[in-house]
Amino acid sequence: MNPARRRSYLAFVPVLTFGLVVACGGDDDGSGDSSSGPGGSGSSPSALEERLAACPDISRTSDPSASACLVGTYDGTTPSGEACSLELGEVGAYEFVSPSLTVSHTAPADTIFVFDHTSIGGYELIAWKVSDPISTEAWYELDFAARFGAGTDEASSKIQIEVREHGEDTTTSVVCVVDL
Repeated sequence: MNPARRRSYLAFVPVLTFGLVVACGGDDDGSGDSSSGPGGSGSSPSALEERLAACPDISRTSDPSASACLVGTYDGTTPSGEACSLELGEVGAYEFVSPSLTVSHTAPADTIFVFDHTSIGGYELIAWKVSDPISTEAWYELDFAARFGAGTDEASSKIQIEVREHGEDTTTSVVCVVDL
């Protein structure tokens, strides 16, 4: 694996941590299915917010098992209002469905993982990046960013997911937002 590429992804997390305006959403049953109930960062956190807040408080780890707390289904919408969903499995496996991109993915052995969870006074920020090794065939990147908790209003408490498919000559990118 290219060390410069790994460093670029490790540098990505602090930038995301301090500069990304995204948020995290939830449900009432802890299943990760955000479509099943009301949410928000109002008076009490949702079951999904509680589950995500329990993720290990780790800074920039490349251990793929650190993201086990994210396993579940996240239903949201694209910026144009179309339905999208992400089902996260163990160790970087995922299925993403949207009108313009559908991906069923199992991470190759040399996939790059970066996980970061920052928790300060009830404010939670989780960033997870999965990137396949660059190849001449199609390869994929997934960015998962959640922001919620103290100091985060209901409008900005959400999960923002971006999936990119890199082809030989094209790149397709879809953003999926899960509101609380």
